[in-house]
Amino acid sequence: MDLWRRLTNKGSSVPRQADTSSRCVTESVSGMHDFVVANYSRIRDLQEGDSVMSGTFTVGGCDWFLCFYPRGAFWSTAFQREEYGSYVAASVHLLKKEAPVMATARVTIGLVDRHGAMKNITTSDAYNFTPGVSQKFHDFTHKSKLTSRRYLKDDCVTIRCVITVLTPRTEATRAVPATAAPLPELNGHLERMLRDGKGTDVTIEVGGQAFRAHSCVLAARSPVFDAELFGPMKRKDTDERIRIEDMEPTVFESLLHFIYTDSLPGNGEGSSTAVTQHLLVAADRYGVEKLKHACDLKLRATLDVETVATTMVLAKQHHCPLLTDACITFMVSSRKVLADVAATEGFKHFTASIPLQNQIEILGKVSH
Repeated sequence: MDLWRRLTNKGSSVPRQADTSSRCVTESVSGMHDFVVANYSRIRDLQEGDSVMSGTFTVGGCDWFLCFYPRGAFWSTAFQREEYGSYVAASVHLLKKEAPVMATARVTIGLVDRHGAMKNITTSDAYNFTPGVSQKFHDFTHKSKLTSRRYLKDDCVTIRCVITVLTPRTEATRAVPATAAPLPELNGHLERMLRDGKGTDVTIEVGGQAFRAHSCVLAARSPVFDAELFGPMKRKDTDERIRIEDMEPTVFESLLHFIYTDSLPGNGEGSSTAVTQHLLVAADRYGVEKLKHACDLKLRATLDVETVATTMVLAKQHHCPLLTDACITFMVSSRKVLADVAATEGFKHFTASIPLQNQIEILGKVSH
């Protein structure tokens, strides 16, 4: 019982009002606008701080427009000019209406290449817009990019802007039952059951190490274990024994932990990229889709030069399209990044495992 309940339950003479709760739900709506800047060669030498303006477009019930600064924004200090002078700038504005208006929104802005893909993407944090207060992107993109064939087509440059308007909505306050339901404890109970070993009826041998488990739990969580333990090929032994090849004991231990708890282990070893890669393979092998998805997310969030090539191979082999795209985006983000990746041992595995035509397509996307 928490402190509040202890204080208010000390005596029946203490008056107490009913507990209440409320909830805020933030809804979002997104819209995209392409601003085509034609005859770019005629405006790229405008004065610093001068801009061209897009047409008005509507997102989330609000009217917006873009400004593009070919020579960059106006800088009041030498430091700002030195820091941002080689960049073009852009800004997003909320249009003033007769009635006061304010909007909270997140802005993603980028260039559209010759193939219609959005590149050079920048995303802002949520920003409180009011008329006259704009979201500025001082270092939107380097001036040299706008003269490259990748983005300049028929003397036109296209700027793509995606605005996501966030609208918080607070629901009505409601009374809370005097006795709240206890928090779910099933995962904790199952973890303790695995740790204590009570009622186990199957042994799994992995790399010379034996793990005791409950066949009903394994079968409920994995279609592969279900087939092995309860399918037509089920053995008649009183005590089942399964031998798993080509897997490290630590990886299987993490797989078993997830099967029982629906969560990744919290130890330091389980958080390494190498272990997460092996765990993704194990999850795919045993059909534990939620674990596979968790590993996919974790690998996307921790990509680096040393591991991206091997992660890319795994993503291709185990049908993880989002992870594949993230690896490609990372590898071709710049020529320097690609050169650093190519110098790793993992890149040899990449070139040996990915078909040559796919390699050419991937490496051809490298940014300048």
